[in-house]
Amino acid sequence: MAAAAKNFHFIVSDGAKVPQDASTRTLIRKQAMKEIGISRRKRAARAPKAKVDEPVAVVADASIELPAVVDIDVIDPQLYELDDVLLSAESTRPASIASDESWQLSVVSSRSSASPSSDEEEQSRSLLSSINPSTEYQKLRTKYRFDLMDLSFLTSFNISQVAVWTMQQQPELLETLLGHRICSYLHYVPQRYGQGKKFFDATVDCVLAKASSRMRPDEAGPAMAATRLYAKALREVQTAISDKKQCDDADLLCAVQLLSCYEIMDSKNLSAFSNHISGSAQLVRNRSATGFNSEYERLLFLGHVGAAYSEAFFQNRASHLAQPEWMKLYESLSEESTWLTDTHPLMIRVRKIMIYFPGVLAEIDTAFDDTHDCTATYKLFEIELRLRSIHQDTKNTLEEYKAHVLRTSMMRPPQCEMHKRREAFGSIMEGLCVCKRMIAATCDSDRPQLELETQSIAQLILDLRNQQDANHSWVFTNVEYGVAQLVIDTREAWLEDTTTLTLAEKRAASKERWLAFKRGMTPHAPLAGWD
Repeated sequence: MAAAAKNFHFIVSDGAKVPQDASTRTLIRKQAMKEIGISRRKRAARAPKAKVDEPVAVVADASIELPAVVDIDVIDPQLYELDDVLLSAESTRPASIASDESWQLSVVSSRSSASPSSDEEEQSRSLLSSINPSTEYQKLRTKYRFDLMDLSFLTSFNISQVAVWTMQQQPELLETLLGHRICSYLHYVPQRYGQGKKFFDATVDCVLAKASSRMRPDEAGPAMAATRLYAKALREVQTAISDKKQCDDADLLCAVQLLSCYEIMDSKNLSAFSNHISGSAQLVRNRSATGFNSEYERLLFLGHVGAAYSEAFFQNRASHLAQPEWMKLYESLSEESTWLTDTHPLMIRVRKIMIYFPGVLAEIDTAFDDTHDCTATYKLFEIELRLRSIHQDTKNTLEEYKAHVLRTSMMRPPQCEMHKRREAFGSIMEGLCVCKRMIAATCDSDRPQLELETQSIAQLILDLRNQQDANHSWVFTNVEYGVAQLVIDTREAWLEDTTTLTLAEKRAASKERWLAFKRGMTPHAPLAGWD
């Protein structure tokens, strides 16, 4: 009883006045928060437990089982590895959270209307920093009511010309990408803002102004400010690029990549987006593969890979990333982790295979255009050998994917893991489709059998549409579904019987089939299923 009495505090009040004694006020606050804490714990105890569905097998080259999805953290695990100083500029704006019906590759994601944090002290610090900003970036964030980190998904591998074209047709899709935070070079921008680099500050200003205008479309002020600041940013960046001393500045590369983020939000001109990607590629090549050493620089390169690959694909040329020194740099970014991330060895391997495709596609065009039969035959045979090697590597990657899923089958995967599984599986299936079609184009004798396999994989991809995906997954599923539908639509031509044709006629028929398939994969002839 004596111990209990010591913990029970009496507050004597002589009226409705604010106590002057600081210790008395502290006791009042503690007692009030204690009641709130008890109430919250009771509500949490009454909340229904998340049910775990039974796993379903994947039908591909072999059957495997994947675990159910549970409603837990959707934030990229890599974010937790960053220094706390870098995360101090994040707003309390909620990231996407989801409630899933479990399937091995499907996730439903919805935005929360309330902050997921229950730590009152952390919320108070964030609130105070907004009321009384202590850094230049915090002042800017308060001004535009937007945090740059909510744009981090715009720096991901899958944001390409296809995504920008799609957002031109459906501007509301941009909102599905905002707030979905991933590990990105944007984490380093707040601490580098306001350090006297005009081109850098001007670019950050215009990007935040543009984001603010997209979130508040009914207000004319942010839109006008964004246009004015964009013009200023272009002038400052152009001035910096013309100065040879600044060309190797990592912040200049960051500024150019931020301008591409502006064009994604603007979604009006594909050529402007393409120009910024080309400018970024030039700055990357000028630095050389040995010039990316700090974590900031390495994340800048990581943010460059997807856009550069896409640009090479749609320009029908080999990507500079396919060169050995750049592949080595990309591989060096890999980091082992329990769950899939953009730098997980499996994801790096999947995307390395994709990076080789643009160059091979262009080489097949060149081989078919060669009028000398012997030279053309040799070129096609050489391409075929490389393609069969890539095809085997893709099948091995699928086995690695299955092994990853089985390795974590006894654990409860977060939603970000399920997002990455869906992306990895779809990319592998899409890669097998394209690779088999390319081999069939170079080896007519194997074409009928390869086409049957390609049709089976394409149908598997299309069947995934019956499952529910995360709201941001359209950036990669649209391409997968488009390629799959294109394969289905051109089935008859690729199963054509050419046994009675001469060698020259077979070559002409192969070229015609190939060019028809190739035209279907360009932005000027949007892939079927984009809409």
